[in-house]
Amino acid sequence: MTLLQNGRRYFDWNASSLLCENSRKSLIANLELIGNASSVHSEGREAKNIIESSRDEVRDLLDLKEGTIIFTSGASEAAALFLHNKKISCSAIEHDCVKMWCDVSIPVMENGLVSLTEQENNQALQIANSETGILQKVPKGITCTDAVQAVGKIDCNFNEMRPQALFLASHKVCGPKGVGILFVEDENLIEPTVLGGNQEFGLRAGTENFALIAAFSEALAYSFNLVKNGVWQEIEVLRNMLENEVREISKSSIIVGEKEKRLPNTSCIITPGWKGESQVIALDLEGFSVSSGTACSSGKLSEVSLLREMGYREDLASCSLRVSLGPNTKKSDIEAFIFSWKQLYSRHQLTRKIEL
Repeated sequence: MTLLQNGRRYFDWNASSLLCENSRKSLIANLELIGNASSVHSEGREAKNIIESSRDEVRDLLDLKEGTIIFTSGASEAAALFLHNKKISCSAIEHDCVKMWCDVSIPVMENGLVSLTEQENNQALQIANSETGILQKVPKGITCTDAVQAVGKIDCNFNEMRPQALFLASHKVCGPKGVGILFVEDENLIEPTVLGGNQEFGLRAGTENFALIAAFSEALAYSFNLVKNGVWQEIEVLRNMLENEVREISKSSIIVGEKEKRLPNTSCIITPGWKGESQVIALDLEGFSVSSGTACSSGKLSEVSLLREMGYREDLASCSLRVSLGPNTKKSDIEAFIFSWKQLYSRHQLTRKIEL
């Protein structure tokens, strides 16, 4: 069954993925445990063992042979923990949780790619953009990389990339919200922001939520299997089908980044004259969950600034729609979406003619 329980179709996987079954089972089971991982008694040791086995699993999955994995409340905290006391440059395509700590001075080319100066150190570059799906050429030894959207959708060779730091969020890889990781090659690169106990190697105080951590580990394993088993290649076929159908309906629609390497599930579609926000509302009423930009920046028109950086005029940038598919998306879902989108587009065109 491809519909959600409420009969809706979910096309906003880049905002948050659906919780996979293994992660759900792990979360429910571990919620029954009462131990504090800092306690030395049996219950405490059980909690501690869950955390450390999860840490080992995450390390193995990401192929991070050296360095430290720190569990956080999510990617935003992980970014802040690493970046807050450093002088690092980034581009305007980065997520707000990176840009707020960095010097936003690296230019973005019209194709959405960022060209880093090899001689310059202290740079941050995401692997994949959440709004356009465009993949970056992350150089070996990058200071910091946002791997949130990429991991679990494409093959990421971190052992070869060897970033000084990277971060992930559980709810982007079919895990629960409220947990993520920061990986650092060298613990000395971190100055703690949450002080108190000696949890997480003294780098992030606070009682660890072992239930969320274990569920994250299960979800990451599930997402890696999706990549390994070619599920996202099947999703890419559906994504391309959706884009082709949209362009058949609206010859003027623009697929952002279509000539570049992109995430297999992501479409950023500009339909001139039809505001992205209006499309989101109309499609929501039709039972489709889509977006006009990153969920974290809702109301701030972040998609406008991103597309403007790529050279799109504001009147075009404001007409963007993001569709991000997931492992449960079927051909019938795409057909249903196209049927509704075509009707809404025709209605919009008719309204414009009447107004003119």
